[in-house]
Amino acid sequence: MLRRALRRAGTRVYEPCHRFELEVPPESLSAVTVRLAALGAVVADAVQREVVWLVSGEIPAVAVHEFELALPGLSHGEGVWWSQPSGDRPARG
Repeated sequence: MLRRALRRAGTRVYEPCHRFELEVPPESLSAVTVRLAALGAVVADAVQREVVWLVSGEIPAVAVHEFELALPGLSHGEGVWWSQPSGDRPARG
């Protein structure tokens, strides 16, 4: 109800986000990107290097910790994650 009232009033709701960079082995790329998408992340780039994929994008700040906890299982302990606050974006939903 609150969201509907805010929409009617023309209020925009924003959520804080983090910019991220991630290295994962090729066999983990699919599972990692699916999990990122489920958490509301937007992948801006994915580049294959010699033995890893470099993935970058933006993720809601509220989802950072959950992804950090999931990464070792998704990447078989071989994922490397870096993120920092990057501003706000319109909230989804």
